Amino acid sequence: MKALVKVDSSSSLILKDIDEPAFGPEEVKVEVKAAGICGTDLHILDNEYKHTLPVVLGHEYSGIVAAVGARVRTCAVGDRVVSLTAAVTCGYCEHCLSGTPMLCAERKSIGSGVNGAFAKYLVIPERLVKKIPESVGLDAAALTEPLACVVHGVLELARIIAGDVVLISGPGVIGLLALQVARAAGGKVVVCGTAGDRSRLEIARSLGASQVVDVSAGDVAQCVRKLTGGRGADAAIECAGVEKSAALCLEVLRKRGRYIQMGLFGKPVRADLDMMTYKEIRHSCSFASTQSSFATALQLMDCALVNPEPLISARLPLDQWEEGFRLMKSRAGIKVLFYPD
Repeated sequence: MKALVKVDSSSSLILKDIDEPAFGPEEVKVEVKAAGICGTDLHILDNEYKHTLPVVLGHEYSGIVAAVGARVRTCAVGDRVVSLTAAVTCGYCEHCLSGTPMLCAERKSIGSGVNGAFAKYLVIPERLVKKIPESVGLDAAALTEPLACVVHGVLELARIIAGDVVLISGPGVIGLLALQVARAAGGKVVVCGTAGDRSRLEIARSLGASQVVDVSAGDVAQCVRKLTGGRGADAAIECAGVEKSAALCLEVLRKRGRYIQMGLFGKPVRADLDMMTYKEIRHSCSFASTQSSFATALQLMDCALVNPEPLISARLPLDQWEEGFRLMKSRAGIKVLFYPD
């Protein structure tokens, strides 16, 4: 089968023939129907994110069960599925036992530690599998993983609640999903971006943002003060992975506000820790997803409280992978889906 592989640290990606994966008695073989390019894939390409070599990239996907191992009981051939990504964990450390296996020291995730979804078939442990609700299409379901990451950060860790005024800085996939999740929780959301984000800000407006602000032309802090009677935002979610964006989030927060870091910077950045101290900012960092956030993500889509479809900007066969990565690197695309079949 054809697969998109990173072979070594000095190379780009290669579309090459590899053997179809074998599966064990507690594993599920999935035929991948749609797979999205994540910012992590770009970081792997630039050697900015830990990965093994060689490895098939891709961890955001949806598919149909093609075969199951002899001891698999919770899914069957023909089921439409997505999955969590922590394919290998120790199973007994404090993180595995407390429901955060992505923090396990022995974790290897699909698309970075083990072969991922940029191929026709993928093999995953049964324990990771989640069935897709009938109301959710395969393209939308391919965004379950980033949506679950957002649910973990916005609802499980930061606990956005009804009435919160929330600033989201960075209208990419994570930011636009965070907008929808915060609104589903009852938040009033302001989304900001740069002049190059104009089309993304319009999508944010169409998805229910109370205000959208181009930081090169508008005053975000003033907008937030107006919405809050001068108090400041209850929460700020940094989704751009840019130092100036993080500084802006800290500036607009009220005293004892919540700062949520979701973007990856790819390098060390400076932050005004004195400001955080003086304002008693509560800081949470969100990494990946959990079993519970995956379940909530699927429920949000099933109830039509989150709609990923407007975020899909291109759909390409896998052999056009170079165009897909070009779109993502140039920020011309929001979410690019590959069709490996």
